[in-house]
Amino acid sequence: MHAKLRYIIPIAVLVLGAFFGVRFMAAQSRLAVKAEDVMTAQELKDTGVSGLTAAQKKAFEEWLSRYTTTVYNVAVNQGTRESSVKPSEVRSVCAPAVESTLAGDFNGWEGETIFKLDNGQIWEQAEYSYTYSYSYRPEITIYQVSGGCRMKVEDEDETIMVRRIK
Repeated sequence: MHAKLRYIIPIAVLVLGAFFGVRFMAAQSRLAVKAEDVMTAQELKDTGVSGLTAAQKKAFEEWLSRYTTTVYNVAVNQGTRESSVKPSEVRSVCAPAVESTLAGDFNGWEGETIFKLDNGQIWEQAEYSYTYSYSYRPEITIYQVSGGCRMKVEDEDETIMVRRIK
């Protein structure tokens, strides 16, 4: 993952506290959050957000919007969710996010793909999807979403739901 993004994610998590004072749209809708709305000019500079390319900034703001929506929905549903969660519904935990490198060749995913990470963890594909792409030892990030854990592979536009098996 780019060095600048390693600083952005912790700052973004801290900034989320500011969102709870704002009235949000309905819980199921996606919030559109822009970095400039929640960070000062100095924070944008210090974290490197102001130096991101347009594509990197767009990707960061899309992630920030998804993350904010997820946090908001969890907070709103906290009281009813805890009592209704069954053991069979427990999902992989990937918070804080897992950052590592895939061990060896990456050829995409095709339905039941197993992902071995350099940190020793092993994850498997948790939804049906197919994509082909080749890279050697790409960096990955696995992060929590409302439905479980999602993996982003360096230089890939698509992401995939995964679950930890080791």
